Amino acid sequence: MVATSDPHEDVLLELTPDFLGVTLKGSTVGDPDEALPLHLRGIHQHGLTVGDVVTNFERFEGRIAVWLTSSTNPDGHGLGNSRVEETEFRLTVDVDENDERFWWYCNWARENLDVATQLRIHMAAGWASSSWFLWFGRVPPENILEVVSTKTGSAVENWGNYYPEVLSVRPVSYEGRHGWHQRTIRDVKRALARQAG
Repeated sequence: MVATSDPHEDVLLELTPDFLGVTLKGSTVGDPDEALPLHLRGIHQHGLTVGDVVTNFERFEGRIAVWLTSSTNPDGHGLGNSRVEETEFRLTVDVDENDERFWWYCNWARENLDVATQLRIHMAAGWASSSWFLWFGRVPPENILEVVSTKTGSAVENWGNYYPEVLSVRPVSYEGRHGWHQRTIRDVKRALARQAG
């Protein structure tokens, strides 16, 4: 099945992880962490497993989901302030758009976020939110159909070994996603405390 931005249309989309650029057989998946080039080996091993979905900034609350986007443009996804290039690769993935784990972000946000949280997300360069999707589950490696370099436009063969193991970060298994999420929140709190202090 192919993901679509409009539940009434059956169209191929390009969805990318927060813009790693994961394409859901026309879609792109994206989480800033998942999208890092040094994460390719771990993604090849475990699939797309994590992404932080903020549900309340003040209380440091969130959910874990893989971010997707139908946009082919990396702008408007809040990735501009990253320390790392997050738009170097685009992954094409296949997910079932009728699966209950698949949500168009705008619908999910209306049902799960207060207006203040939605506004903060949009103000953080998130103006392209109408192209976002969330997958509340794991996208297994076999559902990653293609990896394309956005610099060359060419498919990357043997992408799981594109970077040497020594340069690759520790992968996050689906079972380890909650520990990853707790560490992410802890690190954000520490960074904010340093800025304030």
